[in-house]
Amino acid sequence: MDVRLKIGEPIVVKMGVTYESAPWGPYQFPMLRRLPDGRIALQYHAVADNCEAYGQEKAWAVSEDEGKSWRELLSNEVAEVIACFGERLPSGKYIDYITHKPYLISDEYHAELTRIARTHADVLAMEELPDLFPKTYTFRIADPKSGEVEMFDCELDFPGMTTWLCQGAIVRPTLFSKLRVAPDGTLWLPHYIKGRNPHNLGYTTYYNCYYFCSTDEGRSFQLRSWIQYMPDTNEFPEAFLTEGFCEPDICFMPDGSIITLMRTGFRTPSYLARSTDNGYTWSKPQIFDRCGVCPQLQSLSCGVTLASYGRPGLFVRATDDPVGQSWSDPVTLIPYNYNECMKDSCCYTSMIPLDDRTALLAYSDFRVQDGDGVARKCIIVRTVRVD
Repeated sequence: MDVRLKIGEPIVVKMGVTYESAPWGPYQFPMLRRLPDGRIALQYHAVADNCEAYGQEKAWAVSEDEGKSWRELLSNEVAEVIACFGERLPSGKYIDYITHKPYLISDEYHAELTRIARTHADVLAMEELPDLFPKTYTFRIADPKSGEVEMFDCELDFPGMTTWLCQGAIVRPTLFSKLRVAPDGTLWLPHYIKGRNPHNLGYTTYYNCYYFCSTDEGRSFQLRSWIQYMPDTNEFPEAFLTEGFCEPDICFMPDGSIITLMRTGFRTPSYLARSTDNGYTWSKPQIFDRCGVCPQLQSLSCGVTLASYGRPGLFVRATDDPVGQSWSDPVTLIPYNYNECMKDSCCYTSMIPLDDRTALLAYSDFRVQDGDGVARKCIIVRTVRVD
């Protein structure tokens, strides 16, 4: 396996503050989407990275020339872009999920819930919460032809569903991974949480990955399968000290199989698993690389699949293996820096295809110098092309 990649020069979408003035959250976690009119929109974080900040506004930029130049969205443009900032459904509509602000509760009730929480796993069983607490996930569907935007709540078929507490509040059901549409039009939702075994509701101390499918464009989701994290120090010594399987992405391969790429933490390995029965079962996860927060997968119509991931460092790999098991060596965008990696980049990435052999990659870089030589946190894009 030797797919050769050519990485384009970095383009600064937005130059922000120094890492010292805003250590974690702002100018991070970029997400790229293609809009119905052909423009590319980029969303990124503008506030602290904690559950108390869920539901707060993002920052936005847009490109009208395939990522070569960018401008910030005007305030009167944001609502229209948000409406179609999502996954394109077979009907031509666009869907995405809504992240709500935490559900405020009294100090007394917070203390009561703290007592009943499974402290070893830091979770609350959803069925133990009162009915007035929202237990649904909220989605937005936009029709670019009519301009209509609809918000609706959806209960996932999720035995053992959990949530957790934050300061003075309960976190509302929240999704983090990217929705994906399969070649047959099925809508897939990779998800992770400190959840339970859906078959016997047993608790686990680790994150696990859950895979949901919808055949009605997001009106309902059925649990297809889950991948439980089972630590094994024969695979890597800190297996019991990591977060578990989380931040999954999926990709539908040319041979009809599905692969999923998962994080276990930072400074700990990423894992890849494969399904040959449409996601009902998965192979035993195998180490993909020595790191990999929020790994992203992107297939190109030339038959190559790309993966981006990192922390420490930032890397891109490629495969033209139709089953997705044999990958080229990583291409380094940010060097592997074990001790100072949090000051280099959050290493969260996003990719979208530009043509049959090229993807646009977005990430953060905390080391970009301004005109005075001061290192600032920046949102960067660059092309990844299959030679």
